[in-house]
Amino acid sequence: MDESIYVLDMPDFRPEYSQKVLYGYSGKKGEKLKELLLGTSNFHCMYCFASLKGDRTDLGEIEHSIEKTLSYHLIECVPNMAVTCKNCNQSLKRTGEKQRKDKILPYIDQYEKGLDCKGAQCKAFCDAYGKLRRWYCRLNKINLQPFGMKGEISGLEYRMQYDIMKAEFVPSRKYNYDKEDIEILEHHIRQFKLNDSDFRTEALIEFIEDTIEADGRYSKHKNKYSNYIVDLFIEKIAKYTTKDVLKICERIYINYQLRHVIRKGRNT
Repeated sequence: MDESIYVLDMPDFRPEYSQKVLYGYSGKKGEKLKELLLGTSNFHCMYCFASLKGDRTDLGEIEHSIEKTLSYHLIECVPNMAVTCKNCNQSLKRTGEKQRKDKILPYIDQYEKGLDCKGAQCKAFCDAYGKLRRWYCRLNKINLQPFGMKGEISGLEYRMQYDIMKAEFVPSRKYNYDKEDIEILEHHIRQFKLNDSDFRTEALIEFIEDTIEADGRYSKHKNKYSNYIVDLFIEKIAKYTTKDVLKICERIYINYQLRHVIRKGRNT
């Protein structure tokens, strides 16, 4: 069995803006942008990967990657807007917001002086905004979405993986990251509590339990479970027989019980 089946590569989200459409933060322009961003993320939060597909509605919110209160130009900056769940937008991203804004504030004047802002007509990073994002990421250790970030020195894309056997998000092992890269990615994971025992997703283990109960047969319906990692895992196991899928799921389930459930019981 290919051991890579137990590691999921988490994507960056890269919307493709139509030059014929006006996007923005609110009103009809906001609706168009939200529709595009939800399609880009397959209806998942761009920070914690939670499903944003509700019953007959969507649960996503437009979130400003760099806080909009830092500059008027950031409010309607199209590439500065992501789609997230309510918890990431209104709670987790707000943690430490004042300190982040204080750190980046000295760079705002330089950002505004270098602007040639076209507002809703702009569909790409201008040089000024690109520089501001790099400063923000390096100072505040958040891998901004959409489009993600790259290491300032290494030039490597900041990507994460989900280690199924550990049930943890980790910096991608496909890249030879330097110390600063690792610090940024690990801080990002902490910022959004991706591995926190009270916040970590249980979506995959729910899928595993359902698949074992169904003797290896599983639903291929997207967004049935509450986190993107399930959709990514389904893509991974698509090439395997029902018998092999059952073996894979049983191994994951036993490991999960040993690593998390039994260990937790001993510690309580």
